[in-house]
Amino acid sequence: MTTATLTDMQQRVSELFDIDSVSKVDTIIRELEGYGIDSEENLDDAYSGCYRDESTFCEDLLCDVYSEAIDAMPVFLQTAIDWELVWHQSMQYDYFAIYHDSEYYFFNRNF
Repeated sequence: MTTATLTDMQQRVSELFDIDSVSKVDTIIRELEGYGIDSEENLDDAYSGCYRDESTFCEDLLCDVYSEAIDAMPVFLQTAIDWELVWHQSMQYDYFAIYHDSEYYFFNRNF
């Protein structure tokens, strides 16, 4: 893809998702716009990482944010957390994911 002909948003999406096709970039941009992400700045503010699945995203994020509380729990409770259920019951209301090339790209809805 020639970068001279791309908008800033197209260039940033191309880099973030590692895509060389303008049509694929534009498809992702349309999907992001559906969530209110319409600029490179919004994209950077909302982007929360790339993970293989929702449960790994939840575990990584929540273990980082609530590390002291989780570490204080007995190990048998720590290992019993159903991170996929956490995604479906709680996190999907604050985040959304775009699936591309076998990975999920997560974005905060409250950017």
